[in-house]
Amino acid sequence: MTNAGVLLLAEESLIQQVIPSYGYSYRFRPKLGSEATGRMRGTRPLLAAIEALTESVAVRREVHPLNIAGGVQLQLTDYPAEALRELIVNALIHRSYETGGTVDIEHSPERLIVVSPGGLVSGVTPENILTHPSTPRNRLLTETVSVLQLAERTGQGVDRAYREMLRIGKEPPAFDDSGTMVRATLVGGIGNDAFVRFVNELPLRVGRDVNVLLALSHLRRRRSIDASHLGTLIQRPPVEAQQVLASMAGERLIEPSRRTAAKAFPSYRLQSEVVAAMSRAMSYHRHTIDGIDQKIVDHVREYGFVTNRTLQRLFGIHVYAARDLLNSLRDREILEKIGEAKGGRGVRYGPGPRFPG
Repeated sequence: MTNAGVLLLAEESLIQQVIPSYGYSYRFRPKLGSEATGRMRGTRPLLAAIEALTESVAVRREVHPLNIAGGVQLQLTDYPAEALRELIVNALIHRSYETGGTVDIEHSPERLIVVSPGGLVSGVTPENILTHPSTPRNRLLTETVSVLQLAERTGQGVDRAYREMLRIGKEPPAFDDSGTMVRATLVGGIGNDAFVRFVNELPLRVGRDVNVLLALSHLRRRRSIDASHLGTLIQRPPVEAQQVLASMAGERLIEPSRRTAAKAFPSYRLQSEVVAAMSRAMSYHRHTIDGIDQKIVDHVREYGFVTNRTLQRLFGIHVYAARDLLNSLRDREILEKIGEAKGGRGVRYGPGPRFPG
């Protein structure tokens, strides 16, 4: 029997005898620096190990229900199951079995870390792990797991872990290779409601494109992006990154700045309608009234008030994005609620204390 067969099928006593370096552990801490309140160690066969580790995280997961357009409710979790399984499977099937040590998971609400023995396979680095062709260290084990369709359940590579984290408005996994071990880290927390709603409104081909998600994630925090910077994020040459940006511009997500539009690699920013839809997902502060605010201010000047439904029609956004935009304007005292209506379609918003004179 091959070592792959032993890992997949043998009893624990035989696994420990034939492959003494095999094993796994899990620890949960209620706070990052606190004592562990949950522990588990084992040497069960590989498929059972995957289930044991994923279940250990699942029973302690944080869940946040989120209503999106169309009456659909999503269940957001702090560590998406598909991203987690991808990292656990990779750690177990790509680890070095010639190196001592176990696959270890450190779990807390702030972050989740998966550590596996041995460095990354030759040619793979944290800087190219997203795009490097698959080069399994343990080929027979990898192929067998694929035949068992476990790979289908967990995605087709690290890109699945990236995609699932980015789609809920969080940072992608971070990888560190010390030469003797690989460390994969997922940031905790639920994510960002406004970003999730926006992404779920996009066409499927766009909303599940890792390159697009990385660009949008960057533009939540920075006003602009160009091919050179995006190339670093998506781990591709600037020429290919420019193709991604041009495609996003064609989808009316971004637009080049006037000053750089004629350059080979323009600087792009979010279109005003996208900023309106993602207003509460933006982390940078707008110190002056931008184009979106100006349109709303102009409307209020002409008609005396604005409603949620008005913003939906004005910017082509759904009810939740319009609500977030109105809340932002109220927080900045540009608008305030007027009239007696307490909720629903009848609520109107008029000039607030900081409404432009």
